[in-house]
Amino acid sequence: MTIETNSHFRFLSELYAGDFPSACLLPEYPSSNSDETFFQNKTKYLIHDPFPPPPRALLKVLGPHHLMCGWGQHVEIVSEVALPSVILEHWTSVFGAEGVPNWRSFDASDRDSRYIPLFPHQSVPPQQQVLDPDVNYALHSKEVIEKIDCPQADVFKSITPPCIVKLSHGYAGLGNFLILNESDETKMRKQLTQYGDETVLVINSIIENIVGDFGVQFYLRSDGSIVWLGFTEQHFDSNKKWCGGTFSVELQQQLLPELCKMIEPAGEYLHECGYVGVVGIDILRDGSDNMFLVDVNPRLTGITPFLMASRIFACEGLNEGIYQASCRFRGSFSQLVDEAESIENARVLVHSAFESGSDGDITTVCHLSVTTDSQDRNQQVLQQILQS
Repeated sequence: MTIETNSHFRFLSELYAGDFPSACLLPEYPSSNSDETFFQNKTKYLIHDPFPPPPRALLKVLGPHHLMCGWGQHVEIVSEVALPSVILEHWTSVFGAEGVPNWRSFDASDRDSRYIPLFPHQSVPPQQQVLDPDVNYALHSKEVIEKIDCPQADVFKSITPPCIVKLSHGYAGLGNFLILNESDETKMRKQLTQYGDETVLVINSIIENIVGDFGVQFYLRSDGSIVWLGFTEQHFDSNKKWCGGTFSVELQQQLLPELCKMIEPAGEYLHECGYVGVVGIDILRDGSDNMFLVDVNPRLTGITPFLMASRIFACEGLNEGIYQASCRFRGSFSQLVDEAESIENARVLVHSAFESGSDGDITTVCHLSVTTDSQDRNQQVLQQILQS
């Protein structure tokens, strides 16, 4: 397959406009257990989202808004909650007016629009989704990984410690269980009762001596050609939940040849199934420099906006970046933006945010990235902002 590594574009909407010029991005995940959103998958296309359900601000603001960051204006965006003026002004200062999304409110009575979803929706008519939702749901299953012809973990038919157990339609590290003994399995089984008896489990062997965990991204065109977007090194918290990552210009070209060996078969399989759009694949590297495919996400992922912004900042000579999800700033949204824009020789980007608390004790929960010429400097800036 053809992989374009030097395509001249700035914003993802430029790529989507080539395949879906009249469609709209729908950057909202559905929920199978929250009543805080119109987009509910209660009986079909079940998604393994958290229990208890995430608060409305996380589900409807922090998540969808950050996927609009640096999207561009070539393809519209629709969602239920409007972007606040403070972040639109901030994004304009960072990307210019052309990088700010063309947003409109989602209208459930609209039967003319077609949508580019993150995940198949039960509440949106199938003919309005650019990919058949039945096909899309199948492609979002962890069962797809085994169908791609490249090195990966072994697949077990039953739970045999030590192993990794994945819920078929979890995301962002949700629904992954490390099973080392019977006690771990007992705890997992207790949690699984929340999802019902029909939950599909994918069981993998454990890859030992991991020295690299890469979130690789590419755009798959309708003709089957691939546009290389880049990769980040992924970060996970103590609960194994994804929480951000780092970007390095130097590593991009260094690892590209090996990563292409995984990108090509993944792209080929998804193209055969009819998929078009951004693809995120997760790849582990062990101490012997072997690469293993461990996840396939046919959608924009949590790291996509950071990766796209990092490409732009690299053109300014800022080659190292860090992204931190769901961090807390002591102060208002406006104060956070003022702080971000006051720091010199760095690009501090607020991807999305919302305020919590009351007057005199306001905290802003945000997705935040810092890009400079070194990771040490990134950490210093990040700590300066979050401890101010």
